[in-house]
Amino acid sequence: MLEEALDSQTTLLHETGDVNELLIENTGDIDLFIQAGDMVKGGKQDRTIGTDFVVPARSGKIPLPAYCVEQSRWRRRSSEPVTHFSASKEFVSSKKARLALQLLKNQGEVWKSVAEEQVSLALALDGDVCSAESPTSLQLTYENEGVRHAVADYTTPLEGAAAAAGGSVVGVVWAINGVPSHADRYVNPKLFAKVWRKLLRAAAIEALGQSRRHTPAGEASSPPEQPTADAITEWLAARELLESSRLDEEQLPLRTRVRTHRGRSLHRFEVFDTALNATTPLHVTVLAE
Repeated sequence: MLEEALDSQTTLLHETGDVNELLIENTGDIDLFIQAGDMVKGGKQDRTIGTDFVVPARSGKIPLPAYCVEQSRWRRRSSEPVTHFSASKEFVSSKKARLALQLLKNQGEVWKSVAEEQVSLALALDGDVCSAESPTSLQLTYENEGVRHAVADYTTPLEGAAAAAGGSVVGVVWAINGVPSHADRYVNPKLFAKVWRKLLRAAAIEALGQSRRHTPAGEASSPPEQPTADAITEWLAARELLESSRLDEEQLPLRTRVRTHRGRSLHRFEVFDTALNATTPLHVTVLAE
């Protein structure tokens, strides 16, 4: 995963001076899987990766689509590197941001989603969540102490859930305020286990941001009714995608193929490593608008 590769310095992620393109170089002996929504810190602006992507071992430099999640800054920040990115600890939490990345592919919509998420988190916590060092940085908002403590209330009880369910778990469906929101399914349990905590934290941040939306001021909120297993199965079946959807396919260098099913209110994204299996996706994402 990108986080592991940057931590071990077996992958270099270079700043190009182009907001929407970075250069990635896997210098290690293990293939790398990057997930759309992975955030990278540093460079001239914090970015998020625009698509799932497979980077082969010893890849050389490969262009990687990216979107800015920090407006205005175009310089070194503090002691961080400006020519490359040093860490990928967070995942874009907002479903609206993920749709802006993967479906709309629109920088303006990404910036809009970042601003809306910062407002939602500030309302949920009754305080400012933006960093004085860079107020528009989504990365620094996620590092805000109030956000971290509030999110821990969600994540701590659930961190062991995937392991407790056994070694065969390959995916997760998230419901927020009782409504199915999004899902992620992976090709095997090992890959899922690697991303579980990052996905959990992202979903918790989104849930935190939505926690005040449906409760009038001064009223106590009651726990929403949980969706049944049958309702989740029905939602995952995504019949609207089978009946009427637009299918787009894109071949990316060197081994990545992305298939997008665009529905009316539900969208599915599938990514394939063409060198391993051209018919079984590495990762499937389902997002509801």
